[in-house]
Amino acid sequence: MELKNLKLTKRRSDLLKRQNIHTIEDLLRCYPFRYEMIQALPFSDWKEKEKVSFEGLICSHVSVVRFGKNRSMTRFKVITWNEEIEVTLFNRPWAKQFPYGKKITCFGIYQGNYKVTVSQYNFKPLQEQIGIRPVYSLSEGMKASDMESIMKQALTFAGDIPTVIPKRYVDKYRLMDHARVLHGIHFPRSEKELKQAVRTLKYEEFLCFQCVMQAMRQKEGIALKSSKSFDQEKIEAFIQSFPYVCTADQRKAIDDVLRDLKSNKIMFRMVQGDVGCGKTMVAAVGLLANALSKSQACFLAPTEILARQHFQTLKKLGLPVSLYVASLSLKEKREILEGLNSGDILIVVGTHALFQETVHFKDLSFVIVDEQQRFGVRQRRSLLEKGKAVDLLMMSATPIPRTAAHFLFGDLSVSNIKTMPPGRKTVLTRFIPADTMAPILNEVLGYLQEGRQGYVICPSIQDNEETHYRSVVSIYEGMKKTLKNHSISLLHGQMSSEEKEKTMNDFAMHKIDILVTTTVIEVGVDVPNATWMVIYDAHRFGLSTLHQLRGRVGRSPYQGHCFLLSSTQDKAAVDRLRMLEQCTDGFSITEYDLKTRGPGDVLGFRQSGMPGFLFADLAKDTAMMECCIQDAAEILEKQSDTAMMEYIHQALENASYFD
Repeated sequence: MELKNLKLTKRRSDLLKRQNIHTIEDLLRCYPFRYEMIQALPFSDWKEKEKVSFEGLICSHVSVVRFGKNRSMTRFKVITWNEEIEVTLFNRPWAKQFPYGKKITCFGIYQGNYKVTVSQYNFKPLQEQIGIRPVYSLSEGMKASDMESIMKQALTFAGDIPTVIPKRYVDKYRLMDHARVLHGIHFPRSEKELKQAVRTLKYEEFLCFQCVMQAMRQKEGIALKSSKSFDQEKIEAFIQSFPYVCTADQRKAIDDVLRDLKSNKIMFRMVQGDVGCGKTMVAAVGLLANALSKSQACFLAPTEILARQHFQTLKKLGLPVSLYVASLSLKEKREILEGLNSGDILIVVGTHALFQETVHFKDLSFVIVDEQQRFGVRQRRSLLEKGKAVDLLMMSATPIPRTAAHFLFGDLSVSNIKTMPPGRKTVLTRFIPADTMAPILNEVLGYLQEGRQGYVICPSIQDNEETHYRSVVSIYEGMKKTLKNHSISLLHGQMSSEEKEKTMNDFAMHKIDILVTTTVIEVGVDVPNATWMVIYDAHRFGLSTLHQLRGRVGRSPYQGHCFLLSSTQDKAAVDRLRMLEQCTDGFSITEYDLKTRGPGDVLGFRQSGMPGFLFADLAKDTAMMECCIQDAAEILEKQSDTAMMEYIHQALENASYFD
């Protein structure tokens, strides 16, 4: 059903299209990403840094201060709850027109001392707005009130939007009617209605995902191959050459991989374990075994920095390895492509560049994907299709619980490495209830005096006046002024790959003392001399991400230190950060993160090609997942549920479905 049925203005229609919303169904599937509970709390109950909603009268002159390009700050006072509150609005210069004595409703953050930073305002009575309010992800230029108004119009067509869930399952599990689900998810009348709507949408997501995954596996048929033969004595000699003795878990993972390579069933295995547990060494043994069987292997990494590090590691171990990344010269690329095509190159390490159509292998039979959650299902598949009956080994430092792994990957085999190699020290982690480095500055200066490098991590690239989160740019500029005797550099995702590469190389060579950066360094940065890390607004990150980040300063025999800075007053957030002070086991941290924060941040569905997992809770909904595995198998066996079969067909035909 087309958007024109809503009779929108051209401006609103264009803003929706900018969000890739082209039909009424697209719009109704654009769910709120969170909800706000609007309450009229009396002023005596307001707490600093917490959200407040209030209605009052403008009781002062409205002043506007302009700074920078298109940036401004508007201030005025409002009388509410018999108190005079100073209101600050950022980048709304038109508010200067607000007349003295006008009644206004404001939503914002209480900063203490009778001051509120207002994010939204309107002139409707607060009493009419109390309750659960949806918050949508908006394109630039779209106001929250616009989106709510458009969505209410769209909901008049909710009954015309078909559901793919067969009616027998709606009845069996007492799910909500589809039209009621859409009303309940956008404008819930109660928390109970919202929970019922979420439960139905969870089931829909789980069922759709399972149907498509099982259909894909049926299409591929039985995964068989020719077994690989290699000299076990050469493998053992290679393992003995490692700079340390393998841990029991590491050795078991190696044996699992070797057994899979020898088997006539195609390998589909995940090796998971903390940063620095020795996953790369497991991969190295697999690569050698595959090379001894005279067939080709590919080692895929999510970033060029990580690909180069793996290349250097494997080269030092004596493996016949080549590197293929985007920054190579045309001549270098041509030589690698020729070597892969002829079969002269047995092992190649690379990035997304390996997906290109110009990359041809003579006999690709083994693919290793590092940090697998960074790649989509379709991306992994495009690489596997460059060979025949290809073994697949995925590696991840973000452990996935076994039940979730079974649901997501079906017949996936899992090898867990829980023990760390000897000599690795646990990173000492401390929560600092502050939003500056002042409480730990002397310690940081001490590390620098000892010649140790460090990272300073920020959650955003630019400042956000409304949230007051610190950005890499402002922290970098402040540190340059304060620590003039030290080399400080900036690194973030908006820089070009050449700039990022040069900065990381300079840091690795100790031309840089402090790297101020975002989570771009979460994966694949190995600088042993970097032994300290400061993370601003740490409550903004999932525990699994924080654990990954601090692993960057635990890469050497020197003691690593990680400081978690946060001025949050949220007790749950503080408890989570305190938990990280005590816990060093990635498996326990992931489980805790799943229970307290949800799977989106932990498992990276948006990156890993798991479409539509907006409501999934892989830690808590194990029973629902098991039901969906069985229901999907029944649907595919019956082949009679028209709407679902059409959905499956379109998903398998859609090249971007798993991206």
